[in-house]
Amino acid sequence: MASFVAPFEPLPSLQPPISASPSQVRCAKTSKWSSSQLTAVTALAIALCRTRGARAARPARSKALRRAGAAAVTKEEEDEDQYYRSATPRERQFGMYDRRAGSRSSQSGAVELPLSQLHVVAAQRQLPVLLEAVDTDASQAIQAWSELLSACQRQAPELLSTWSCGLSPLLRLALVVPRSQWLRSPEESWCDEAPGPVQHEGPEGPRLGTEALPKLEKLIRHLLTKYDDAPMDLAAGFLWSDGAGGTLREREDREVVLCSGAGASLCVSFIRLFREVCQGERKPLAAAQDLLSPTLTKTKMVNQLLGGSTLPTPPPVDVPDEARHIQPLAVTLASPLMLLRRAQLAQLNAPEAMAEALAQTNLAKDLGSPEEEAFALEVMSWMSRFADSPELEDKHSAAQCVEWLLAQRSLDAKFSLVLSGNPRAPKKVLAAAKRDAATLELQRLQSSGQRFLPNPAGIKGFVKRGVLAAFGSPYESPSGSWLPKGLKAFVGEGSLVEPVAPNSWHGDDYEPCNAEARFLKDPQRLRKATVRIDEIMSFEYMQHVGQVMANCLRVERRGGMSLVKYLSRAKSRDSSFWVMTITAEPEEDEEEAPVQHLLLMEVYNGLRVIHQAEGPHPRRWPRLDAWRWLEEWADQEKLRPDGPEGVTVGPYEAYDADMDRWDIRRCFLW
Repeated sequence: MASFVAPFEPLPSLQPPISASPSQVRCAKTSKWSSSQLTAVTALAIALCRTRGARAARPARSKALRRAGAAAVTKEEEDEDQYYRSATPRERQFGMYDRRAGSRSSQSGAVELPLSQLHVVAAQRQLPVLLEAVDTDASQAIQAWSELLSACQRQAPELLSTWSCGLSPLLRLALVVPRSQWLRSPEESWCDEAPGPVQHEGPEGPRLGTEALPKLEKLIRHLLTKYDDAPMDLAAGFLWSDGAGGTLREREDREVVLCSGAGASLCVSFIRLFREVCQGERKPLAAAQDLLSPTLTKTKMVNQLLGGSTLPTPPPVDVPDEARHIQPLAVTLASPLMLLRRAQLAQLNAPEAMAEALAQTNLAKDLGSPEEEAFALEVMSWMSRFADSPELEDKHSAAQCVEWLLAQRSLDAKFSLVLSGNPRAPKKVLAAAKRDAATLELQRLQSSGQRFLPNPAGIKGFVKRGVLAAFGSPYESPSGSWLPKGLKAFVGEGSLVEPVAPNSWHGDDYEPCNAEARFLKDPQRLRKATVRIDEIMSFEYMQHVGQVMANCLRVERRGGMSLVKYLSRAKSRDSSFWVMTITAEPEEDEEEAPVQHLLLMEVYNGLRVIHQAEGPHPRRWPRLDAWRWLEEWADQEKLRPDGPEGVTVGPYEAYDADMDRWDIRRCFLW
C-alpha cells in the first residue's frame, strides 16, 4: 500500500519568475487567485528585491503573465530581437534571473536577496490567504514586502532565515498595514546590533528563529509605534499561527507549517488594532469594539488586552507526522483571540481555569458576528455565574456545555440562556450535551486539523427540523427484518438471504431497491430528526466522513490518492464539499442521540453545480429521501445537478430528454 501523509505538500519545482513592472501587476488585484497568478505575483516580489542599480527586466512573454492580467508588451519591445538562455543552478535556487542573453543584471549577479525555494513557495501559499482577509492593492503590498526584505538584509539578515519568526511576520506587515501608514522608513537605522550569520538553506521549522525576535520587535516599533509603551501582546497577530494551513517539506529538517485562512483573518484584526492603538488614531475602546467585538463596552476590559512589553514568542506549533494531526491546546491558548476571551472572563470575575475550558470550544477559534459575539458574552457570563457548580468544575464538561449552547443558538436564533425567568441549570445543560455528544463531536472536527476557507460563492448550508427519517440501513439489518411481515412466517430461518445492494460498486444507471423502499417506510426505523447539510471545513472532518461512509476518502483506499485530490480542490476553492446528516431528536431516557451521514456532495463553486452526491457504501446511490432533501437545498441555493446538459456527461447508454433534471435516473453524480 502506498504511504500517505496528507498534511505535507511536496515542494513543487519553481518555474523561472516573471519580471513585470508594478503597473502591470496592479491589474491583478483580486481576492481570488489562480495558481498561475500567484506564481506571477510572487515572482514579482522576488524580482523587486534586486539591487537598486540593476536595470529592471522587461516583461517576459508567457502564458502565466497573460493569465495574471498583465498588459501587453509595447510595440518597441516586440520589435526587439530577444535571446533566451537557461538559468544557472544558483539562479534557479534563488528564483531570480533575467533570461535574455547579455543582460547586465544577469551578468552582474543581481540576485540580492537569496530567499530559498521553500520560503518562496510558502509565500505563494500564504498570499491568497492574506489577500482574502484584507482589501489591498496586491502590487503595492508586494513592493512594501520587498522593501522590508531589503532593509532586513542590511540590518537584520537573521529575519530572512526562518518563516515563522521573520518572513511571515514581514509579509503580514506589508499586506495588512499599507505603506502610507508606516511612521518611518525601513531604510532608516532601526537596529544597532551587528548582523548575525545567516544560513538560508539551514534547518527550518516552526520553532526556530526565536533569537531574532528582538530585532523583529525593533522593526515593528520603528515602523508603527509613536510611544515606547506599545501593547506588544497585541503584536501576537504578526507571529501567531494555528498550524492548520498545511505543511511544506523540503527535507526532514526543513519544514514550514502554514497558517489557515481562518487563523490569518483573526491575526489581521489584531494587527490593525495594534497599529491604531500605537499610533493613537482612535481611543482603544472604540477601535477594539470596531475591529474585535462590540461587546467590549468597558475601558477596563480593553486595558486587559493592552499588556506586554516584549514581542510574544510564537506558539509551540507541531510539524504533523501523520494524516490526522491536531495541534496541541497550547497553540490555541497562545492565540490573540484568547487574549480577548481572557479579558472578557476577567471582567466577569470568572476563575482563570475557565480559560482552558473555553480554549476547547469554537469561541477560541473564530471571532463571530456582532450577534454571535453578544451571545458568546452571555455564555461566558453564565459560566462565571455557575463556576462553582460540579458540572463546570471539569474542563471537558464545561467545554461540552459551551459547545451545546453554541450549537443550539446556531439552529435557533431565538435560543436563550434564560427559561421562565431563570438561567438554565448546568446539570440539565450537561445532560443535553451528552445526549448530543455525537453531533458536538462532528462540530469539533470541523475546526480541528487543517482548516479550509468557506466557499467563495456564498453557498449556505441547509437545516430542516422535525422530519421523519429512517435510521440505519436495510443492508446491515437483523436477518429477515427487510422482509414483509406476512412472509416471515413462511420462510425458514436457515434460508434467509440478505438483500444485495444494487449499484454497490458496478453499474452507472440507477436501480431501484424494494428492500430500501420498505426500509424508508418502516415505522420501527422512523424517528423525528433534523436534516443538516454542512460544508466540510477541515481536513480532519473530511477524513472522518471517508471512514464513516466507507468511500474513497479513506486513507486505505488507493493509498489516499482520492483524499489528496479532494483536499487540493477544497484548498484551491474550486470545489466545496458538503455532508448531509440526520440527527435524531434526543429522548429523555437516551444516553446519546444517533447521527447518520447520508450524502457526501461536491459543488463546483463558480458554476454552482452539484458535481457529486454519493451515499454510504454498500449502496452508493442516494436514498430517495436524501435525494428530495438535496433537491430542496439546491432550490434554496440556486444549484443545479450535473448531467448531460451540465459539466460532465456520465457513461449513459441513452438519455431521455423528457426526464426532469432532478429525475434520479438521469443523474450521474460520482
